[in-house]
Amino acid sequence: MSVWNRRGATLPLTILVIAVLGVSVAISYARLSSERRITGDGQAQLDAFAVAQSGLNSYMAGRNGKPTGHQDTTFTDLPGGTAVVSLRFLRESTTTLLPAVYVITSRGTATGAKSYDAKTPPAERTVATYALWTPASLDLNAAVTSLGGMDKSGGAGAMSGDDACGVMPAIPGVAVTNGTGVGGTSYTGPTGPIDGNPDNTPVSLGTPGSGGTAKDAVALDWAGIVAGTYLPAEYVWPAWPTATQMNNWPITRVNNNGGAEFVLPSNGKGILIVTGDLRLNGGSANWEGVILAGGYIRSNGNNTASGAVITGLNVKLGQAVGASDMNGQKAYRYDSCALTRAMGHIGSLQRVRNGWIDTWASY
Repeated sequence: MSVWNRRGATLPLTILVIAVLGVSVAISYARLSSERRITGDGQAQLDAFAVAQSGLNSYMAGRNGKPTGHQDTTFTDLPGGTAVVSLRFLRESTTTLLPAVYVITSRGTATGAKSYDAKTPPAERTVATYALWTPASLDLNAAVTSLGGMDKSGGAGAMSGDDACGVMPAIPGVAVTNGTGVGGTSYTGPTGPIDGNPDNTPVSLGTPGSGGTAKDAVALDWAGIVAGTYLPAEYVWPAWPTATQMNNWPITRVNNNGGAEFVLPSNGKGILIVTGDLRLNGGSANWEGVILAGGYIRSNGNNTASGAVITGLNVKLGQAVGASDMNGQKAYRYDSCALTRAMGHIGSLQRVRNGWIDTWASY
């Protein structure tokens, strides 16, 4: 009699088949669980990468002023998670003409991703980029621009559009509106102190007044500056930066529209915003950078301004402005280096080409 025909052989065979099926099911379940976990981890890593990249983009898009020092910013409103963005200085630019260099890292945590189990931590991913701070440009019409006209007393001094830094091409020395003065402009006085391109000649911006065309030739958001939404000040008079603080080329503002002339109290650097009239007296009234005045400038005695000067800007607000007076020996010179340092506080962060990294170590 065959062994398979013996009584009781069916039960062991059934147990064996059940065991084989059980092992097959266990192996299949283990493989499915492993693949599910691998797929879930991959999806979570992708989500963390998206969060990290979103945090980096949000940080760079939100910079409206030059970053200073080390900064750590947390974004909790990103789709799918949170990101911690860290900025670190590699090179400053305050005292040089080289751009400031930063490294910016973004560590994203995918809090919205599904975890395999409660013990699985949220996925994290870190991306980084090198970035440069690019100062904003200032559209200049001349070394000295006046929307209210200009009178120069005496032939001493210079109002020069030749770049004192020796980098950029020459610009006009003086730009004013149309008028009855020299060459049909609102400039009166000797033309010998005017240097640049053209030489010994003021250039015309257009017709004067709030209804004229000259105000539109000065591409500057003066209304935004007066409102404080553009070029926000770091110091507002009577607060005045010290000599050491001036080395940071700050933005300093004086609110005197409709009041008396503001007398420049000391030498300075940076961007000087005066909403009304400004007076510079000889000896202690030298400025490096940009001077923006809503009214006229009265410049007495021996003083200098290196960078650019724009006056009469209240015309852009519909106001009448008097002519600027340039009395005595003075040197108002276009200086592209001083402009770069002064405008360094406003601009944008620009990524370095091929400077993005997805393998930045983080712990």
